[in-house]
Amino acid sequence: MSNVKIIQFSNKTAQDRRLLKVFVDFHWKHYEHDPQYIPLLDYEYLGFKLLGMTGFFEPGNLFFKHGEMVFFLAQCGDHIVGCCNAFVNHNHNKHWNDKVGFFGQFETIDDQEVAEALLNAAATWLRSKGMTAMRGPQNLPVNEATPGCLVEGFDTRPVVYYHYNKPYYEKILQAYQMQVVKRVKSWEVPVDRPMEEKLGRVGKKVMEHYGVRVENWGERPLPVRKEEMLQVYNEAWNDNWGYVPFTREEFCKNIDDMQLIMEKGLFIFVYVKDELAAFFGGVPNIFERMQPLSWCRRCEFVRAARMLLSRHKIRGFRLGYMGVRPKFRRLGLDGVMLWQQKIFAQQKGYDYSDLGWVLEDNVLIIRVVEMMQDVRLSKVYAIFQKELV
Repeated sequence: MSNVKIIQFSNKTAQDRRLLKVFVDFHWKHYEHDPQYIPLLDYEYLGFKLLGMTGFFEPGNLFFKHGEMVFFLAQCGDHIVGCCNAFVNHNHNKHWNDKVGFFGQFETIDDQEVAEALLNAAATWLRSKGMTAMRGPQNLPVNEATPGCLVEGFDTRPVVYYHYNKPYYEKILQAYQMQVVKRVKSWEVPVDRPMEEKLGRVGKKVMEHYGVRVENWGERPLPVRKEEMLQVYNEAWNDNWGYVPFTREEFCKNIDDMQLIMEKGLFIFVYVKDELAAFFGGVPNIFERMQPLSWCRRCEFVRAARMLLSRHKIRGFRLGYMGVRPKFRRLGLDGVMLWQQKIFAQQKGYDYSDLGWVLEDNVLIIRVVEMMQDVRLSKVYAIFQKELV
């Protein structure tokens, strides 16, 4: 496709906000006929002042205290044919002592010229910021949205914060000479099966041998839980590839936002001889109740109300919050937490859970997953990178 025009903008002015609306509108049109694609609420991107919501793209988002971002639209004639953003996360580069920039929210029609116009624009901007590599796709919010491009699992069930993309994206990124630097995986695990004998046996032995005590979320006040989770999360994930430490403000806001959909019994806190050692948490898969309505696809308020009012009908949950402090690793605590959580999930009548995102070389977690019955690989994401020379 010739004559591709790139529109570059920020998020500061009224004109920027109008273009951000076009940016968000594009994914609705782009995925109009893809039933596996469940869009987030527009409010999550653009905010909603009446409800006190700050969107991912708004200047007031906490990300912009340590990050810079620019947005791009690809236009051909009168039609928008693609979009993406590019950003520098200064906390990431400080933590890893590198100069990696990111691109995200990447969407394009199946046209290499359009895709490369967007990626070139992102790369040019990142170079101007002193970055030496471009990595992605990485959507916002960082540390919550699964990184990478979906390359396997296009027909699997939608799960909250696992984004869906067109199958041809992998081909486009490879043709742009981007290299896969890491893959992350998720598995769907049925929880309505009888308890795995080995999992229960090992869990009991670990608890007895190390003096393990288990609590759920509701057994301590919210401020205490916030501090515990932040302490474990940043300590446990410190050396994980690609991790960006949470600021206290970011973490507390995430926990506050989570209260709307939280099932407290899905969060397990583990103490070894009364010392906090690990936590493990899941959230109901709200995507079950967020499908666009056939009679009014953009009825965002109705979609939000439907999700909140019908939470009790959700049949599965996403396991995406986990941390084991380094001094307590290799004790088998991850197995204890899976075992205890499955007991609660069965009592509540859940049918399935989705365990992810797990780095492809995280051998310990993968071994625990393999202890579960009828587990199947659900989704694989590839994270791409290109040097900026």
